Amino acid sequence: MNKEVLYMDLDGLLNTLDVVQEEQTAIKRKLSGLLDNEVSIPFINWAEDIHQQILNREAAVQLLRKDIIALKKTIMQKKSIIYFIDNPYVKMITKYKEQVGYLQNEFIIWSKATAEKFDSIVA
Repeated sequence: MNKEVLYMDLDGLLNTLDVVQEEQTAIKRKLSGLLDNEVSIPFINWAEDIHQQILNREAAVQLLRKDIIALKKTIMQKKSIIYFIDNPYVKMITKYKEQVGYLQNEFIIWSKATAEKFDSIVA
C-alpha cells in the first residue's frame, strides 16, 4: 500500500468527524427551537446539560481532527511509506480509527436518547 491508501483512511476519518459535527449542529438548532417555546425549569436544566455535552464533544472532535490533519501533513512530507502493521503511521491511524469509532458510537447512543427526550417534550 502506498501513501494514497493512508490518505484515504485519514480522509474517511475526517469525513466521519464532519458527519458527527453536522448532526450535532442539527441537534443544537432543534434544542434552540424548543427553548424558544419551552420555559420550564426542568427543561432548561436539561437543555443546559445537553448543550455542555455538545460543547465537550465538539472539543473532542476538533482535537481529533487536528491530530489527524497533522498526521496527514507528516505523511505528505515523506517520499514513500511502506505499509506494514508495525509502521508507526499505520499504528497512529489505527489509534485514530478507534477513537473516531468510539466517538461515533457514543454519539449515536447519545443522539437517540436526546431524540427520545425531544419527542417526549413535543408530545
